Amino acid sequence: MSSGGGAPAPPRRVCFFGTYARDYTVTALLMQACRAAGIAIVECHRPLWEETRHKEAAYFAPRSIVRLLRQYIAHAGALVRQRRAVGPVLAYVVGFNGQLDCLLLRAVLRRQPTPIVFAPLITLTETLVDDRAVFRPHSLWGVATRILDRLTLSAASHVLIDTAAHRQYLIDTFGVAPGRVSVWHLGADTRVFTARPPETHDGPLRVLFYGSFLPLHGVRTVIDAAALLQDDINVEFVLVGDGPDHAACVAAARAAGLTRLHFRPWVPYDDLGNEVARADICLGGFGAGVKTRIVIPNKVYQAAAVGRPVITADTPAMREIFTHGETVWLCASNDPTALATAIRTLGGDVELRARLGRQAATLLAERFSAATQGERLAAIFAEATRLR
Repeated sequence: MSSGGGAPAPPRRVCFFGTYARDYTVTALLMQACRAAGIAIVECHRPLWEETRHKEAAYFAPRSIVRLLRQYIAHAGALVRQRRAVGPVLAYVVGFNGQLDCLLLRAVLRRQPTPIVFAPLITLTETLVDDRAVFRPHSLWGVATRILDRLTLSAASHVLIDTAAHRQYLIDTFGVAPGRVSVWHLGADTRVFTARPPETHDGPLRVLFYGSFLPLHGVRTVIDAAALLQDDINVEFVLVGDGPDHAACVAAARAAGLTRLHFRPWVPYDDLGNEVARADICLGGFGAGVKTRIVIPNKVYQAAAVGRPVITADTPAMREIFTHGETVWLCASNDPTALATAIRTLGGDVELRARLGRQAATLLAERFSAATQGERLAAIFAEATRLR
């Protein structure tokens, strides 16, 4: 697949294969980048995991897992038939929630040389063991989860991950060969998140958090910071979304008597850009676990693309792209006092907020355009094809 003895050419037709979550942000970004690079996409897809938006602990109970495996087996047969129907492609892409798909595809391909590019975004171990603590690390399920991750990562020809810190986690934790894992920073969906000037409005400073209320997000840190700012009538918090920690967070806010912290239901994805645009400050993630240190939350890219100042945890992953005081405001993770101080600092300085938002939007426009993302992805596909 090389051209004229130079760098290998990327595949011109790829197949997105499996039960990946089609509506998940990373899937949309990968497809947009493919199209920007002139790479044709065919899909062999069966919905399974996206049928349940929030996967509580009960979702991973033994009885539920048995039920899901039965459903997966039924989907697997359909996927194999779809793969035959689409004909030859030069690479397969297995996306978010595609661990079982990667194993299935490897078994189907057997010794065929077509590369499998696995873009999981996260591993099951960091989600179910490290972050959500659904399984204890040394329990039967915890060990099985780690084994499944190791098998899946081994089955792929090439692994695509979102930060250099996350790449090192895969190498250190699962023994993935460094040459088989590439970093592709995600950026934002510019169809939804477009730069726009700050809105002028009467009333208090609007501090926005939105997300799935996972431990990774550290929403309790946000609530505790709001409690420290409760006497400041010029600040209000808006928390959009739901998820595993939502009920506990609502209870904590009520117990603290937070009258200027408001919970809102999910906003449709296509309206999220407008929601972000109405904010004066957007919040990223503040969790205490490993996962917080190795990922850049989607919401940070998204708010930056709109041109809103972001406060988020100071982590190695975040510093791969963003610079404190220039394109983001960083503070200690899992520290309500540090977050409250950061909100006071930005809240009292209109010019600082405007500069942070403006420079963040410029960064996203220059480094994460569809064309640039497409070029980067095409180069990774080309390398995966060369190494097959």
